[in-house]
Amino acid sequence: MIEKAVETLGSESGIYWMAGAYFGMVFAERLYHLLKGSRYDNADALCSIGLNLLGSTIKLVVGLVLPFALYIVVFENFRLFTIDNLALAVLTAFVIHELAYYWDHRLGHRVGLLWAFHSIHHSSNEFNHSTAARGFVLDNIPRGPLDATAALLGVPPIVFLGVSALKNIWGIWNHASYVGDLGLAEKLFATPRNHMIHHANQPQYIDKNYSQVLILWDRLFGSFARYEETPVVGLVKQVHDNNPLTAQFAGIKQLKERMDCADRWQDKLLYLWKPPEWSHDGVCRSDCPKYALMLEPAE
Repeated sequence: MIEKAVETLGSESGIYWMAGAYFGMVFAERLYHLLKGSRYDNADALCSIGLNLLGSTIKLVVGLVLPFALYIVVFENFRLFTIDNLALAVLTAFVIHELAYYWDHRLGHRVGLLWAFHSIHHSSNEFNHSTAARGFVLDNIPRGPLDATAALLGVPPIVFLGVSALKNIWGIWNHASYVGDLGLAEKLFATPRNHMIHHANQPQYIDKNYSQVLILWDRLFGSFARYEETPVVGLVKQVHDNNPLTAQFAGIKQLKERMDCADRWQDKLLYLWKPPEWSHDGVCRSDCPKYALMLEPAE
């Protein structure tokens, strides 16, 4: 069954299945809150959906076509061997995609320019399925070269695409607002509770729980945090902009504000590379978009 799903999602119809999964989960979650009579921020959700639709065409090229072209080039010309066994290919693709996702995600939080791109995903002050697709068109740049490791090891492109799509559907689900404590699963998987921690802005939760499916990687690489205090989602410097046309540039705007504080061009450039909490003079200003209580000393 998994092998059939991988082949289907890795084919040309995969993008339609992904879109159906996203919008289906968003609609079902909205209906759940409507029937339950619980709070749901429609404006924020529509902004997330708008950001998704607005960047879909560009991201299809930057985030899918170009990385997939790189994958095919590596697979066709540089692979060390070919994995013909489908089950082994699926397993290899899963592990490599998990590690590529983890390290790409971690870089997106620890490199100033990449955080300016990725922070759009965290700019929502809500946590639900609509948030899952909120993003900037240039996010996840390192993912392509990292994913190409699977091509080097001989995982066929259609298998890697299928596994990636299946995992991304999980990534939509783990933004669920209606799922509580899942017991033992919390120790093994990136559940909605574990991923809500990743979206929280309390100091003990910042830069934690990067994993997409298995929380193992956070435990292994020292970035795991348990659900204790109720997470408050959103950026430390919150964004209250539900217009997709302007909200998509919130991260870049906050980066520019920080760069403008420096007089020397050398310091301005360092903001592109240094972690988001870094400042050229060691001063944490009120407009610091992140890490207000975790300032790293200036070098």
